[in-house]
Amino acid sequence: MIPKRPQINFRLAPDQYEKLQKSAALFGLSVSAYAKALAVKSRLREPKFSHEDAVAINLALRRIGTNLNQLAHKANQNDLSPIQSQQYWEMKQAVDQLWQRLK
Repeated sequence: MIPKRPQINFRLAPDQYEKLQKSAALFGLSVSAYAKALAVKSRLREPKFSHEDAVAINLALRRIGTNLNQLAHKANQNDLSPIQSQQYWEMKQAVDQLWQRLK
């Protein structure tokens, strides 16, 4: 007896299907064959962090972001000294860079 091959079904929005259809036509493939080729040839990236570490980092960055927002509020009211204001902008840039690296 020949074992059944697994089958995968998924739904797309009309614009997503149209994009897939156009891409398949460029390669001279049916939509199904093109989708299969994409799935089989894709390479998975290893995550930078474990799920638990990513959740912890996300939470820590959100807390830092909240504190930065409070400082920004004070800065906008001119309640910060020039040194504090400079430090705020440096911290904000550092946090923004971290978020970009984590994406």
